Amino acid sequence: MNNSRPIFSKTLKKDLVKDYRESVNESLESKVGVPNSLKKFLTDTNDTSYVVSKFEQRVFFPANFRMALKDNYSLVVGFFEEAIELHNKYIAGCRFPDDGFEWFNQPELSDFQGRLFRAFSILGKALAHKKRRKSAYEAQGFLFKNVTSPLDKFTWKEGCRLDFLFQQSFDLLVQSYLSQFVSDSIQASNDINLDYGISIDHKKMCQTPLEAHFLDEQIKLYNVQDYVIAEDIIEGLASDLVCMETKSVISNEDLLFDIYELIPLYIKSWSPDKNKIVLNDQLAIFLVMDYGFPSFVLGKIDDEAANLITSTFRFSWSVTNEFRCWAKLDVESEALQKIGNFVLKEFHDKLVSLFAIRKPEVKKIEPTEYVNDYAYEVADFTTKYYQALSISDSVKENQCSDAQRINVPSMMMSSFFTFMQKTFDCKVDNGKGSEMKIWRNGSKIYTLGRHKQDQKIPSLLIKKVLKRLDITTEEWLSSLKKS
Repeated sequence: MNNSRPIFSKTLKKDLVKDYRESVNESLESKVGVPNSLKKFLTDTNDTSYVVSKFEQRVFFPANFRMALKDNYSLVVGFFEEAIELHNKYIAGCRFPDDGFEWFNQPELSDFQGRLFRAFSILGKALAHKKRRKSAYEAQGFLFKNVTSPLDKFTWKEGCRLDFLFQQSFDLLVQSYLSQFVSDSIQASNDINLDYGISIDHKKMCQTPLEAHFLDEQIKLYNVQDYVIAEDIIEGLASDLVCMETKSVISNEDLLFDIYELIPLYIKSWSPDKNKIVLNDQLAIFLVMDYGFPSFVLGKIDDEAANLITSTFRFSWSVTNEFRCWAKLDVESEALQKIGNFVLKEFHDKLVSLFAIRKPEVKKIEPTEYVNDYAYEVADFTTKYYQALSISDSVKENQCSDAQRINVPSMMMSSFFTFMQKTFDCKVDNGKGSEMKIWRNGSKIYTLGRHKQDQKIPSLLIKKVLKRLDITTEEWLSSLKKS
């Protein structure tokens, strides 16, 4: 992705948000056994968009919360202080829900959430260990009163969206905690089972119907049953992929870079129902682009993708290239990586195939250093991507005669920066997350996105950098020839 341009237009974002909400409603209606509290939470949204306010409140929690967390209290407070800074830096002043697409694309926010997941998973298990002699009912009552309620009360403020940063982490905290008490009572079938009809032995963990009702509500509200069986699902899915797996000649980092570049071209017309990987006569993997991210959801072969939008058996890559399973955000296993590697290549192949037929291409002579046809075919397609997006630039160039055109070559980022520093006394520095900034005295700063160690900068993008730095293409090309 190129951070110097908006990723999605305002109209597109509004349309995608509307479609997403409608799909959530349809998905929940199609599911059996979803508690009303969860339905209300997922669908209780205001249709009117608004500008997000700054979060002004100082971090403070009541005494019972501090006593419950003890040594971990300062850790949680530190996370909230950092979250408020990030909220006011990236989220405040934006419009909700439309700009939610852009929040997901901030590497700093993605990195923060990754650290939250790891910390809150450990915290949940640590709290469970302290209450290990309690019954499941007593333990969950303690957590609700002393931990989750204070967290919710502080986080949810009208007009703010601090909850955006913490919502999944709160769920993970409860999942990692409550699963320690109820996992022995949750029974999954030997086959991969994606239904809500998982067997829960309430008698094994409850003494009264009141306890059973409360725990059943909590288990379903926080998707604890999916958290408990997730690793078995992942192991089973990975074993089914053994015969289908093929090794990619491109690294996962480069595959993701390519995918992120292509998603804006296809997100509006993409249909997961038409882009699914059939695993067997029962299961399929549906490839999804929600919020501009490559993800996939596991479902039955005859499912409609729209009905799977609320499924926790969804897998996705973050903008910082972390691969996660939503049913169990803290799972880290070889089987999970095997699934990710397989689907990532399939996703990449589908998008590149679509792009290959988007415009007629002039066949290139293969350089001797490329021994693999496929690797060469996709190696330079990022340049073509920018050419496809920069329609106005192309029109202007087409209006010029061949003699008037100035051919600026594409360059590797490291070579470009080195040349600009030596020849034009430019300054280069790291920006936010994966951004790189370049400027020189008296000029404006130009920010580029860097999503792999040394990527190619397309010709059109180099021209934009030169324009921002007040360097003519003639002067730049002349200096390049002399270097």
